[in-house]
Amino acid sequence: MTNDNVGKQPKPLVWVVDSAYTGELHARIGLAERLGFGYQTIPLPNDDASGYQQALKHKYLANINTTPLLVISGTGEETTAEIADLRQVFTDCLFNVYLASILPEQPHPRLHEYDLIASPQLTGDNVVTMTGVPHQLTQAGLAASYRQHTGYFDQLPKPITALLVGGNTRYCNGFSPDHARQLAGRVTQIVNTQGGSLMVTNSRRTPVDALSVLLTELSGFNPLFFDWQQTATDFYHALLAHADVFIVTGDSLSMCSEAAFTGKPLLVDLSANATECFHREIIHQLIDYGAAKLLTGDFEPWRYTPPDPTGEVAAAIHERLGQIQLGKAYFS
Repeated sequence: MTNDNVGKQPKPLVWVVDSAYTGELHARIGLAERLGFGYQTIPLPNDDASGYQQALKHKYLANINTTPLLVISGTGEETTAEIADLRQVFTDCLFNVYLASILPEQPHPRLHEYDLIASPQLTGDNVVTMTGVPHQLTQAGLAASYRQHTGYFDQLPKPITALLVGGNTRYCNGFSPDHARQLAGRVTQIVNTQGGSLMVTNSRRTPVDALSVLLTELSGFNPLFFDWQQTATDFYHALLAHADVFIVTGDSLSMCSEAAFTGKPLLVDLSANATECFHREIIHQLIDYGAAKLLTGDFEPWRYTPPDPTGEVAAAIHERLGQIQLGKAYFS
């Protein structure tokens, strides 16, 4: 859908709630970018609820030509109630969007107050049930990154196997050196079958000792390693565009979803000691879709239509905005 579907309403003011969790923030920004309205980042709620609301009220009033307000928040820091409370200030101009990568067995009791929920786990009238989670990738962006770094990747022996490594999460810390050693063994089987080149990248959650063991165990392949903290984002996107097969640790729904967006083979390590049950549940949906397979010693290439969770949510928002009339904010 295009922005024309919003009808004659003014272009909404889009606010993205900040987050210290990289994947969550990138998901929100990716959705905001895909909507095509532009966006601003607002801080997380603080202990001063009234002060927070007043600050956002003043920020809103500075945009005098904009009436509808679209706020994008979600999982990460627990802000469900505080963002829902914005309805008290922006009474009839607010469209509240909640992006849920992983929800607990009992979702927050106020989640139903949101206008749209995007989740791979939920269904319902105001829910977009996604395959994977939103991210910042677009096909045009991947193509641009592909062209930008063609000179580098063209020099590498083909095919290129990309190993995308996550690490420990808030509720699972099993990404140990021993786990890294076992993971390296399964990766070795794939690369021995494939030949070509092996490229490895990490995340902010990758334990240093486990990464060291992993790279040592894979040293026979002379893997090309780049640290995500020291590499430009467009180079990571170029890796996604140039790689022929992906091996991704199942603790990172973001990296799994990004790899699946390429439409190329995705092998996921779902070791029980290094992934949460909710990760495994959501990754199995990617497997059922046909975008992923479990990491084993066997591999045969396959193709599939890439899932596009970001696009699904953006389309749903455009549709909902076209169906409703948001009025002016009433400030008490």
